[in-house]
Amino acid sequence: MSIITAEKVTADSARKTGSHFAADHFGDQIGVGMPWRVVSSLRSAWVVPLVLTSPGYGVVGIVGVVIVDEELGNISAWTAVEEVNSNADQLIKDRKDDLNIAFKRAVAQATL
Repeated sequence: MSIITAEKVTADSARKTGSHFAADHFGDQIGVGMPWRVVSSLRSAWVVPLVLTSPGYGVVGIVGVVIVDEELGNISAWTAVEEVNSNADQLIKDRKDDLNIAFKRAVAQATL
């Protein structure tokens, strides 16, 4: 008797799935961070953070998450698009001065 075991989704493939989701739903300033695995009594999944990025600054902060089922590889949950956008707006507001300085520095270096 042979037992068929399904190959589980890796962190890298969960990150790719989250990246496709971000590309389909947000502008180019929302990317993905390093996934972490969560386990429940029903299923395990990967939590893929959605991160706000800014030129010259890099990752500003986490603005939401995408949950990727570890067994099936599909997205089972996500932070609402409106909430991600609101979180991004708040981070931009909170770090406005630092982001402007980093952006101006990046532009200046690009023109050299």
